[in-house]
Order: sequence, then C-alpha cells, then structure tokens
Amino acid sequence: MVFLKRNGAVALIIGVFLLAIISLLVGNLQNRGGEDISFDPTNFAVETIEIPVVTNDIPHGQPSIAYIESLNKEFYNRFAFSYREMYSAAWIVNALLSMGYTWDDIVVQEFSATSAMPKLPIEFLVSWHVTQALANSPFTNFDMRDSLLSQNVILTVPGQSNKTIIVGAHYDTVMVPGASDNASGTALLLESAQRMREADNYYTIVYVFFGAEEVGLLGSFYYAHSLSQAEHDNILFMINADILLEGPYLFFKAGYDRNGEPGTNHITETWDQISEDLYFTYGLSFIPLPEGVFGPSDQLAFLPWGHTAMFLAGLDVFEGWEDVPFMENLLSFTRVLHTRRDEFGYIEARWPGKIDENMRAFSIFLETILLATYE
Repeated sequence: MVFLKRNGAVALIIGVFLLAIISLLVGNLQNRGGEDISFDPTNFAVETIEIPVVTNDIPHGQPSIAYIESLNKEFYNRFAFSYREMYSAAWIVNALLSMGYTWDDIVVQEFSATSAMPKLPIEFLVSWHVTQALANSPFTNFDMRDSLLSQNVILTVPGQSNKTIIVGAHYDTVMVPGASDNASGTALLLESAQRMREADNYYTIVYVFFGAEEVGLLGSFYYAHSLSQAEHDNILFMINADILLEGPYLFFKAGYDRNGEPGTNHITETWDQISEDLYFTYGLSFIPLPEGVFGPSDQLAFLPWGHTAMFLAGLDVFEGWEDVPFMENLLSFTRVLHTRRDEFGYIEARWPGKIDENMRAFSIFLETILLATYE
C-alpha cells in the first residue's frame, strides 16, 4: 500500500492512538456490563427520537448543531467496543428511522476486533496490541463488551445512477464528550441524510457511520475490505468528515494516492470549482490542502483501492503554516483534540459562533458536492 510509505503519517497515527490508550488509564473506570449483548434491532432500534426539523427554509447547519448537542450530552465517552458505543449506534439508527428511512435502507455491519484487525496495515498493529491488552486488563473495566464487538451503520439513498458516493464519519470517541471528534462529522452526515431524502440526487449515496476509529480505523478498514471488487469499481469517490470544530478555518483535503503524493483529476478539479463558487455565492472560504488526504482518519481505508477521497476538517492555524508540511504539524492545528475540552460548551466559548458558522459551511459544501455531476 503506497500511502504507508509516508512515515510521518504513520508515526502521527500511532501517536494519536497512544493518546487514546493513555486516556483509558486516566479516565473514570466503570464496571463491566456483564453478559455481552449483540446489536439487535428489536432491542435497540425501536424508539422514535426527536429529530431537528429540516425544510428548505431551515438554515444549513442548524440540524447538525442539535445532533452535536445530543451526542455531546447523552453519549459522553463513546469508546470503541464499549456498550456506550453500541448505544450510540442505536441512537444513529433511531435518528435515521425517525427521518422516514426504513430497515430496507439501513444495514448494521457488526464486527469484532479480531475480525477487523487483519484488515489493517502492519503499522497499525502496534497500537492495536496495546489496546487489546488494556481492554482485557482488570484495571480497565470501563463498560467494554466482553466480545469486543463494534458496528458500522450504513444507510443507502438510491439515486438515478447506481454509481455510488461514500460519505463517512466515525462516531466513537476517546473518553471525552467528543463534540468535535467526532459528533460534528456524525451530525453532518445525519443532516445530509435528512436533506438528501427529499433531494433529486443523481448518484446513489452511501452514508457510513464508522465504529472503532479511535483504536486504529478498524471500522473503515473493515468496511472497505467487505466490499467486492465490483463494488469498489462502482465507487465514484469517498468523503470523510472528522473534527469539524477544532477551529474556524475550513479545510478540504482532497486527492488520491499517486505514488505517495496526492493526485488531482476531474473530480478534485470539480471540487476546487465548487469551493470557488461557494466563496462568491455565500462568502464561504474553504482552504484546499491536497496533502491532507493522507491525514489520520477514515479516508485512509479507501486510498489503497485508488479511490479519490476528501477529508473535511475545521482547524486552527498558526502564522506561516502554509510553508510547513501538513503531516509534520497536524497536532499544531488542533486545540481540543482528545482532551476534555472537546465539549460543546467549551468550543462555543472558545470560538463564539464558530460551531454555527462551521456546520453551516460544511453542510452547504457537502450538499453541493453530492448534487454536482461528474463526467
């Protein structure tokens, strides 16, 4: 896999995962939940939840904010392979059902840690073995499922064409509220799914809410490996939304793996044009950062198949950042990542109005991308 030659990215990924592991040790430990329970729709996806109203006159981003607040408040600590992660997945399913989707549109793809692990590149295994050892330690019983099961929630919205666009975001966290990482991406997908239900979309859209991202992108790699070659050939591109609220600067990191360098093609050129058009139409300023497509998040699982991908993120920046390689300074762009400051109230106080502005901008951007045509 060519992208694994980027040693800086691999080192950073392992470092991020080690932060997640450390958070296990210092977090509030809870008792194990007893006998393990599988994700059963009859048990966990029967309640109708209150969802934000979405109509043409509801400003973009407002429904997303309501979803972020709910996840931040009700599902603090959605750690991979825990019961709280499973209940969060059920909440996502209930939200989709409450929008009017049915079980004919939704698949819950359950996977174990051991079944997902062989799908990963070898560099990921160091952090995984440490995580597994901690999960089985008597000193870290924090409501982990005995079977170490997680799940991807998959929603398919048919279009006029069978050609598919994958839109993904992970919903698990380290042991923090996870408003930015990654209730923000999850909320963006939920709002988009609501809006696309009434849209005349040309391409089929597959929304994937990934589990177990924080312990090594297990959900996204498992999902990517579960697709047949024909299904991969049918993918037009993949968009990943992660940490949208770290700061006020809106990044779209787009490209594909061209011998270890981000490539451009007619799809990325269309995205560049959309970005320019949105600046003149709405005053939205999106920053292109092609090398960011190699950043440590779920779009990485799709690069080995040659897919064009985009990584959306809202970040802070420092003076002269344009002249410094992105992968060497990614953590310098973040302020709340994997800390207890990753909480709705703190972010709103730190950047007043930026939650509203970021989610509005990303919602408009994503919707425009999904409704565009790509020859």
